[in-house]
Amino acid sequence: MALMEWNDNMSVGLETADIHHKKLVSMVNSLHEAMLKGETKEVLAKILHALIVYTEKHFEYEEGLFKTNNYPDYDSHKREHDELTAQVKSLNDEFNSGSISLSIEVMTFLKNWLTEHIMDSDMKAGKYLNSKGVH
Repeated sequence: MALMEWNDNMSVGLETADIHHKKLVSMVNSLHEAMLKGETKEVLAKILHALIVYTEKHFEYEEGLFKTNNYPDYDSHKREHDELTAQVKSLNDEFNSGSISLSIEVMTFLKNWLTEHIMDSDMKAGKYLNSKGVH
């Protein structure tokens, strides 16, 4: 069973951002499924690394849109992105060094952060960008 389910209520009204968000949900689910199956550390590390890389590219995309359209909450939104990136990179380093393992707590953190960020910060940004004619 999937850890996360995408639904239309999660759409932020920006086609590319919604595609990215669906991919992020899928990647979190892939990591969760691999963890539950007891996949090797190497397999988990590869999925986690791919999730980090994709997340960074997505954040760059969003932040570019925000700058181009003078999004008034750019600084706070970028700070959220930076904080998550730092947390997940730290988690990745700890996982790769063997000091932590992936757990349901880690997966729940990723799920909750992604869901809350989309439903709050990204939803606000989407409304602003839609008002500027960006879809």
